[in-house]
Amino acid sequence: MTPIDSLSRRFVLLMAGAALALSACGGSDTPTSTGEADGKYTIADDYILGKADAPVTVVEYASVACPGCAAWHQLIYPEFKTKYIDTGKVKYVFRPFPAASPEIATTGHKLALCADRDKFFKNIKLQFDRQSQIYEMGSKPGGLRQAYVSLAKSSGLSEEEFFACLSNPEVAARYDAFTQLGIDQGVGGTPSFFVNGKKTSGSDLETLEKLILPALGEPIPEAALEDEKTE
Repeated sequence: MTPIDSLSRRFVLLMAGAALALSACGGSDTPTSTGEADGKYTIADDYILGKADAPVTVVEYASVACPGCAAWHQLIYPEFKTKYIDTGKVKYVFRPFPAASPEIATTGHKLALCADRDKFFKNIKLQFDRQSQIYEMGSKPGGLRQAYVSLAKSSGLSEEEFFACLSNPEVAARYDAFTQLGIDQGVGGTPSFFVNGKKTSGSDLETLEKLILPALGEPIPEAALEDEKTE
């Protein structure tokens, strides 16, 4: 029995909790450059976009099974990328975290970790874009297996390579390390963001900018300051 087969039988129950997962989770994404780990806010195994010497590092802990994470990447990330990553102001780090439906998240994250590093962000984006479809297919016999085999092939993995990857202890150890790092930093749900090591109070762009802009030596818009006073 494969992990996907086991997941398929439990997927009807997971679907019943999908609405709860949303509350718990609370442009092109092809990287033009990949930053390097600095040993301060990033680690050697991190997946990084942006200039290596960007003055600000934004780390996101996210789950490919989390509807809130998918919404952030579809609605907020494109503007964030254009304003900060593409301009060299921010080095962005994505770290997988098993929130929402942990088994679904783990399968998806391991798939992304198994693919070539240069396909990682493309794979994550594809999983967010297909998230609703994956949940829907998971309610049908064999549907979840079909969904992930398709994703694996899109990342250059054969079906055999994908299933071998799911039980690869090295991949599991890397994934566990990301998870433990998040736990150690106080991550309790996704998406969670850290700007130069400081955890943000929310995930909207205005909240992120309250930490990003001062780190860049740029003023925070007056409107954002007024909103903060009324909170």
